Amino acid sequence: MNPIAPKINERELFGFTSPDKLREINQKKSRAMVSKLTDLKSVISKLVKDGDYLGIGGFGMDRIPAAALHEIVRQKKKNLTLAGHTATHDGQILCAGSCIDKIDAAYVVGVELLGLSINYRRLFQEGRVKVTEWTNATLAWRYKAAAMGLSFLPVRTMLGTETIKHSRAVEYKCPFTGETYALVPACSPDIAIIHVPRADKFGNCQIDGITVSDSDLARASKKVIITAEEIITTEQIRSEPERTIIPYYCVDAVVHIPYGSYPCNMPGKYYFDLDHLNEWSQAEKDLNNFEKFLEKYIYSVKDWQEYLERCGGKKRLAELRAMELLESTDSIHVIASPLARNDVTHSYNMVEFMICAASRVLEDNKTIVVGTGLPMLAAMLAQKTHAPNLLMMFEAGGIAPLLPALPLSVGDSRTHYKSLVATSMPDIMESCARGIVDYAFLGGAQIDRFGNLNSTMIGTDYEKPKVRLPGSGGANDLASLCWNTVIIIKMDKHKFVEKLDFLTTPGYLSGKGAREKAGLPPNTGPYKVITDCCVLSFDKETKEMQIESLHPGITLEEVQNRCSFKIKAGSKPTTTQEPTQKELEILRREIDPKGQVISK
Repeated sequence: MNPIAPKINERELFGFTSPDKLREINQKKSRAMVSKLTDLKSVISKLVKDGDYLGIGGFGMDRIPAAALHEIVRQKKKNLTLAGHTATHDGQILCAGSCIDKIDAAYVVGVELLGLSINYRRLFQEGRVKVTEWTNATLAWRYKAAAMGLSFLPVRTMLGTETIKHSRAVEYKCPFTGETYALVPACSPDIAIIHVPRADKFGNCQIDGITVSDSDLARASKKVIITAEEIITTEQIRSEPERTIIPYYCVDAVVHIPYGSYPCNMPGKYYFDLDHLNEWSQAEKDLNNFEKFLEKYIYSVKDWQEYLERCGGKKRLAELRAMELLESTDSIHVIASPLARNDVTHSYNMVEFMICAASRVLEDNKTIVVGTGLPMLAAMLAQKTHAPNLLMMFEAGGIAPLLPALPLSVGDSRTHYKSLVATSMPDIMESCARGIVDYAFLGGAQIDRFGNLNSTMIGTDYEKPKVRLPGSGGANDLASLCWNTVIIIKMDKHKFVEKLDFLTTPGYLSGKGAREKAGLPPNTGPYKVITDCCVLSFDKETKEMQIESLHPGITLEEVQNRCSFKIKAGSKPTTTQEPTQKELEILRREIDPKGQVISK
């Protein structure tokens, strides 16, 4: 193979170990089945060293090793490099302790539907952390490469974007097809910490529900710490060997730590504690208050049990368990939304309008990968109205769940409730790469005339951005690999821009043929853009955005005034259909009865 360019950029490569060096490390590891049970304080002190590259199991706010992360902060570990693979509250914890100075950023600074963490963003915006950009899929595939004993894997995402320019991927021509691929280097964390429902004393681990990338992470890492809700016997492991996701010979230490993912979700055991997560967010607004918060909840507590007691103890944990098991009205839709009315036909807000308009784009018997927030509501509404056989996939690994309530994230246990399959993130992304998925449903902070998206930063200085945003997450991967991309975004001149501050996710790049030239799969790209004043599509020849329909009462002049580039009208824009009474009733009474999204 001949490289298109010997080096794409000068970004620092974090987490790379040559396959032969990793083989040597693994050769020296004991194969003995001896008890690895230990306590949290000792294992963090012994195995986590300043300057280590840290990989974290779970996804976003689902099954994270929160107890271990608190201990890292309490022991004041420094100069860590974080694999920011859907790093939400886990990254928030480590940034609170100023433990990180480098990060592989796939998804950072966000805390799902709770928004962006002020303190987490501060590290990026003040230039106190070195960053290399990735996507959720490429970071997962970096683990997979290391787990396979390879130095890289070829992929078809990031191509044509600034995300690849700020990564350490290299573009190559395939010797068999001549197509362009991005080669992503293997990633071998110095230490991985993974929280699981059950393990035996040797480190054989079972995981309920989605596995994300934890199987590959455990096999790619030099050392692995397991924290477990429950310690079971090896006889129980042997009775169901198909449930063992991580085998003992990958594991260096096991810690029994019930409720070790709190305040995040542990599938089948307890739900998010949104009150406590909101308390974090509020405390971050003032540095003095935040210091007091950290002293109360991390530095002055003797152990995890004391922390749980300070957060409400057994009573609160019982409430969260009832919510997870759908035994509590706090977690299911029985309370009418404050927006719900008897006469709802012509009484709606523009968030509801956008959701309804977006849902009508989705066809029955198609497949969609759904993002958090508005896309999730639109897909749920489509299923409950005109597209009952719409097959929903969630990036973290849930396929075709029977959603009992609105999930708070794409890794939330609701996203694999009674699903057909609870699989991994690489499996979902590989399904997209094989052409299985019809729609990706995304949002963004900025969009240009060709449907390219920015979700990385606002400003002109990448090293010290005015506003740091989460990054690609899975957006670049999904927009690169799915057949059609549906985008939902409010329209104003700060969002619809002539030039993006950062091209995170590919639309049609610079116009017709540009996607294919960059190496992205043919016949893919943006399909519709749903806004709060119109629905947009793309001209078949130029691939530029054009107005397909105007919302009632909106004029062409108003649309243009809310857009910083010249926007074209199609042959004759129609009027977007208003939400029906049935759609609004379903939205308010079944999908989002508490107004978590539709009331914003």
